[in-house]
Amino acid sequence: MKVGLEMVVSEFAGTVMKDTDYSHLDAVIPESLRATFKLPKESIRFKDNDAAEILAERVARKALERAELEPADIDYIIANNCGGKYCVPMVGSYVHWKLGFAVETPVLHLSQACASFVDACEVAWNLLLAGKYKRILVVVVSAWETKGGQARADLTDPMSAAMGDGAGAAIVSSRNLKCEFLSYYNRTFSEVYDLCGAKLRPPTNPQLKQAADQPPVSNYMYGTQAFFEWWQRIGERFGIDGVSGALKKANLTLSDLDMVVFHQPADMLYEPWIDGAAKAGLSKDKWKHTWHKYGNVANAVVPVNLAEFWEEGGLKKDSIIALITIGAGGHAPTMIIKWLV
Repeated sequence: MKVGLEMVVSEFAGTVMKDTDYSHLDAVIPESLRATFKLPKESIRFKDNDAAEILAERVARKALERAELEPADIDYIIANNCGGKYCVPMVGSYVHWKLGFAVETPVLHLSQACASFVDACEVAWNLLLAGKYKRILVVVVSAWETKGGQARADLTDPMSAAMGDGAGAAIVSSRNLKCEFLSYYNRTFSEVYDLCGAKLRPPTNPQLKQAADQPPVSNYMYGTQAFFEWWQRIGERFGIDGVSGALKKANLTLSDLDMVVFHQPADMLYEPWIDGAAKAGLSKDKWKHTWHKYGNVANAVVPVNLAEFWEEGGLKKDSIIALITIGAGGHAPTMIIKWLV
């Protein structure tokens, strides 16, 4: 049975931010990063207390409407939010409530941070192959500036300015497929457990006026000095090893690959992936991103980019595409898909 995406959509709301809007952070950029640290030209911030919930409801409705489906056609929901009002529960329960899903419809909150969408597709794929479910709705939301939120960006950390808000949703099924899943390959670099995550802590730079509005709650750490040193060691092999492993499982080679849609945390972090892959024979022009428009949309990067490239005609029939991500805790899945329309 072929399984893949019956629909994939994105949703944005809020204010378009320019890189110059974050000039107050220039003075606190670490010396070790000054030579390479850049911000996206634009990103979007949705500064609403219910930003994650609003985006989740909108993007879920859009997915169903575009697929001409009703909530009754969905028999499982998988969701994740990076940032937002609550750490627990995540937004899947809110989508279930607002769209009127049946009380028997399960909601799985999958907490893999930026890797959540690809991992959700893998979980959904296996659930469908097991025969218990027919259509699974996947919803992922990035919302970093929720006031009073329990999972909020540290706005005094320069890396926070690289983050963007947005949402993606997909329907995983075996019907009316836009793409087919071909393989899934994972590596978990668990040695970064203490280097990049979220924990209770005060603002990184309390001298900035933005610190007055920064609650001492679960603030995301975007990477310690030790994390960046670790990344310098593994970054060049990260992309090519993930793509090669996934292609091998799909009985394909680098020459079969038409596009890489990848997590875009910051250009100084993903550029080594592209350079390393080029040394192995994968052309740089096959790596496609929207960093300049949206920045790091965290868990939503892959569906946001797939939806946008599809709408703009950038995804060609029968093209082979690698989806590559990495989440907090070092979980790094790669999936190979075949675009069908």
